[in-house]
Amino acid sequence: MSPVSGMDTSTSTGTSARRTRGTLWPLARSGARAHASALAGTMVVLALAGALLSGTGVLVESGLRSGSGTGDPGLLIALATSFAGTALVLVVLVVASTVSLALRQRQRDFALLRAVGATRSQVRRLVAAEVSLVTLVAVPLGAVPGLFATRWLTPLLVEAQVVAPDFAVTLSPLPVVAAVLVLLPLARLVARLASRETLRTPPTTAVRQSTVEPAGIGPVRRVAALTVGIAGLLAAFSPVLVPGSIGSAASATSAFLLVGAAALAGPLLVAWVLGSTRRFRGGPATVLALANTRGFSRRLTTAVVPLALVLAVGTVQSTVDEAVVQAAQRQLTEGMRADLVVTAPDGDGIDQARLDELTALAGAGSTTPLGLVPAQVQVDDELGDVRAFEALAWESTQVRTLPSPDPGNSTGSSSALDPEVSDGDLAALDRPGTIALSRDAVLDTGTGVGDSLLVRWDGGAEHEVEVVAVYERGLGFGAFLTSEATPAAQGVEATIDTVLVQTVLVQGGLVQGGPTTSDGSTVREELAGLGLTVTGEAEYVAAATAGAGADRTLSSVLTLLLLLFVGVAAANTLVLTTAGRRAELALLGRTGATRRQLVAMAGVEALVAGVAACAIGAAAVTPAVLGVGFGLLGVGVPPVDAVTLAGLAGAVLAVPLLTVVPVVARSVRWERATGAGSV
Repeated sequence: MSPVSGMDTSTSTGTSARRTRGTLWPLARSGARAHASALAGTMVVLALAGALLSGTGVLVESGLRSGSGTGDPGLLIALATSFAGTALVLVVLVVASTVSLALRQRQRDFALLRAVGATRSQVRRLVAAEVSLVTLVAVPLGAVPGLFATRWLTPLLVEAQVVAPDFAVTLSPLPVVAAVLVLLPLARLVARLASRETLRTPPTTAVRQSTVEPAGIGPVRRVAALTVGIAGLLAAFSPVLVPGSIGSAASATSAFLLVGAAALAGPLLVAWVLGSTRRFRGGPATVLALANTRGFSRRLTTAVVPLALVLAVGTVQSTVDEAVVQAAQRQLTEGMRADLVVTAPDGDGIDQARLDELTALAGAGSTTPLGLVPAQVQVDDELGDVRAFEALAWESTQVRTLPSPDPGNSTGSSSALDPEVSDGDLAALDRPGTIALSRDAVLDTGTGVGDSLLVRWDGGAEHEVEVVAVYERGLGFGAFLTSEATPAAQGVEATIDTVLVQTVLVQGGLVQGGPTTSDGSTVREELAGLGLTVTGEAEYVAAATAGAGADRTLSSVLTLLLLLFVGVAAANTLVLTTAGRRAELALLGRTGATRRQLVAMAGVEALVAGVAACAIGAAAVTPAVLGVGFGLLGVGVPPVDAVTLAGLAGAVLAVPLLTVVPVVARSVRWERATGAGSV
């Protein structure tokens, strides 16, 4: 510290400035070594953040660089970019909280440097150098393993049909570089903000204030908290204006915004909630714990925010998954008018011969064959002009085909299928070169009835199609509908995978298994005799929505990775916060507090932190859950998974108890063994 302590605060010549710059990095390295225990936790979080960002970067890069031999990259890019958005929000919140905490524990050091002559700019550069050094070391240490760990996701990606079985991730240094480029400026910005208050205060005053947290928060932070909170509430109720999946996705982001608002307004919230505890008459441990939480509200906020994120992220993700499944089930149930649903047991589709036999059955009065055609739809014509980002401009999908009209055939789609058209007319699909879009697809592509879209049928050339109808039940019937004639005009044949059967009464009427045919057997038995799988409408709906199990497994694994990152960061924050209280614990021991009282005090503080995190997380996630439920299911009780919510709440309560109490007990034993205090 000697190079800084000798600096003159009144004059700063060019020679001294150059000398300061020359010793800045050695001084930063010295400071990092001197506070290794505090910086170790910061390095852990930065390393985990680097692993998370580099792994996400691998998925994005693999999608952008995938060739035709590895399947369609669009689904992988869509998954990776969606995950990247959530991961980036969590990384910003967690890294900001951790770096801010680490520097807050250094405030006394910075104040002393200012008191012995260091200028504001010198201390600011020192802080920036230390943070840069730690970031440049920690992020690559985590990002490089994260680069290779992404391979473990490949089986899940293949099972969910996001990538082809021959898919291989693309490994390059770019995701590591990207992680550093994201986290280094973030850490430096947080460091500048965290040291701002100490540098603004006169040196001697800063030394006195370094042991006591300032009361309340500044006006800038108040305005920021209010702004973020209002933005979170507006996002929560976005489904009122934009119903469907897109509005619900926007609503889910409100939980992050509201947790961020709580982080900004944390000291005020703690003072408001715990203000009434001043009159609480409990034991010495409880009184000490409540006094600590009131007096060190910033410290409590830093520990609570990551825990609240765990509850918010897990609850929102489980609610979204369940709401999507329930919405798809409801839309299929309300949009199908079939007595029986026929599918191919081998999954290869129903050929024309079996389709003709099915149609010829006397009891199968009306049949509606539905097909699928793999396609890519252009959702952004501007990105399509940039070759490097061309894959982002196209959405990979399976387009559902309706039967082409044929006066000599008994098939028809109007009575058996109702996607709830809100604009246009499905009858216009009779013309080749037409397509119908779900409401979500309209918002995604920015088109409507009368507009044109570019489509690649089964990986072929681009063809322009006209939008002739918009429908509401996109989760049940897919984002796009067309007739068999449209892809057939380009030489692409749809694979018939489902046939909706509306039966008629013949000779005997209804019996178990469906209407009987002329020879006394049931239609279900006759259809099964053709080698087809026959189910009722309810059975089909349950099986169709359960088919998304692989997707939900992949989503659950990715969510678990996020929760592990935030959970480890929360535990690390609690350990750092508690370890920095050794002098405080020693002082309490010298003034008469016993070892048992201090450990009990730590238990009460941990419980207060856990309860506060649950309260903030629940308050932040409630608007999001209501918005998601309203956007996908309408007015009603949102589908909250009680088991998941209870498990997350239990984890949030357990983490502080399992980190704070052992660290305090160990510190107390150390003080007693070394004689540093009378504990």
